[in-house]
Amino acid sequence: MEKRLGRGLGSLLGGASSMAQPESGAELPLDQIRPNPYQPRKVFDSSSIEELRDSIKTHGVLQPICVRGGNGRFEIISGERRWRASRLAGLASIPAVVRPDVPDGEMLELALVENIQRQDLDPIEKASGYRELMERLGLTQEQVAGRVGVKRATVANHLRLLELPARAQEAISAGLISMGHARALAGLQDQKAVMRFLARTARDDLSVRRLEHLVREKNRALGGVREKIVVPAAPWLQEMEHRIRLHLGTRVTIQNGEGYRGQIVLQYHDRPELDRLCEVLAPKDQLR
Repeated sequence: MEKRLGRGLGSLLGGASSMAQPESGAELPLDQIRPNPYQPRKVFDSSSIEELRDSIKTHGVLQPICVRGGNGRFEIISGERRWRASRLAGLASIPAVVRPDVPDGEMLELALVENIQRQDLDPIEKASGYRELMERLGLTQEQVAGRVGVKRATVANHLRLLELPARAQEAISAGLISMGHARALAGLQDQKAVMRFLARTARDDLSVRRLEHLVREKNRALGGVREKIVVPAAPWLQEMEHRIRLHLGTRVTIQNGEGYRGQIVLQYHDRPELDRLCEVLAPKDQLR
């Protein structure tokens, strides 16, 4: 974990506020607290929350949550599971540390890091969190990796999952396929093929190695260029692809050859999508 963020998170979770606000261990009414608006976790496991509720009923809340705000209105920085479980336990208040000086830019970062450190997000939630860090804070993949203490390739592999069809992403979130299966599916360029391979993986209980083999065969059948696309691009190419994808809102592949000769491939799926891309790339009012 990056040292700067590690110290920052530690102080937020355990330090006392230096301003005229409730200090560590002070009780805040639960109805004056709302969740972190930048919370990367979209689904909270009900059985896990219930187990925490039972523990709180027996032992109380052992570690204060951390919030920002004041004057009776607070937002959770870290500790949303404790807050949810305390409500289920019927508590009226919860111990909290108040940090009124935490800016919006750090809320997402702190929430994401806390989840990764304490309870894993599913791969799609992680990918969405990484993307939000990049978009909201203007970070590169390398910088995101440094913030959350993972390798840059891990960030890149997760971001690729967000290019899969919604149903495939739902299968990943539900744990129906592994991260290895998901990475193999992300190597397919044909969205319809992704769904067919997803169904076959579930039906035939394909191993990751078997699915990777089938993906290679499918890409080879589509032509040599698509076979090359399966090989991960250089980090600087992936970064450039991501920047163009964010700007245009569609999947993009940069095929770079010797002497920096190649092509940029943009994908569209219907006429309205093609018209939208043309308008972004070459607005009519600029062609007159």
